[in-house]
Parts: sequence; C-alpha cells; structure tokens
Amino acid sequence: ISGPLGGGMGRLREVCGAVSGMSLIAGFLAPCPDPAVRQAKAATYALVQEFAERFRAENGAIVCRDLLGRLRKEEPVPAERTAEYYKKRPCVELVACAARIVGEYLQRQNAAPEE
Repeated sequence: ISGPLGGGMGRLREVCGAVSGMSLIAGFLAPCPDPAVRQAKAATYALVQEFAERFRAENGAIVCRDLLGRLRKEEPVPAERTAEYYKKRPCVELVACAARIVGEYLQRQNAAPEE
C-alpha cells in the first residue's frame, strides 16, 4: 500500500515518501475516525507536524526534489535498482531517519508516566 510513496509519490518529487510514511503512522498512533471531531483531528495533525519538523531539522527539507537536488518530476518508470543507483541517493538513510524519529516518539510515549 505504501509502494507509490517512492520518489515523492510516484516520482513527482513532492513530499518525501519517508515523511509520507511517518504521516501514515501518525494516523495509526493518533487516529481520527470521525473528521468532525476537531480535537482528534488536531492531535493527528500535530503529530504529523512534529514528525515532519524533526525530519526537516535533521535533513534540511521534507520535499523529495529538495532532498535529492532535482527540480522536476520524472517519468513514471522507476530507475533500475543497482549499486550505482544507491550511491547517488540518500533514500535508505532518509527512511532510517524517519524510522528513528517514530521509534524515539514511541519510546517517549512508553516512558511517560500513566495518568
């Protein structure tokens, strides 16, 4: 289900797929099944923004083209995944960063005293 997030959603070079993935996780961690419940929606949005800001602080951007230094969308055909491909792309490190940000959030939540 998250396959299209590559290349900033289908190689459009918009929001980084790792950041989009964090947003999906935020929806799981702070669900809002009824959009009319504004407080729940605000909590979801706050978590998305927290994740995105932490990612931006560490990487300088949340947009794929900015992270990769590309200015435009590309053809929808993905590039061959070779060793040379991965040498030119920081994507593995960006996904690891996103996973760490979410993991640190979960650790803080688990360490928080129960109310």
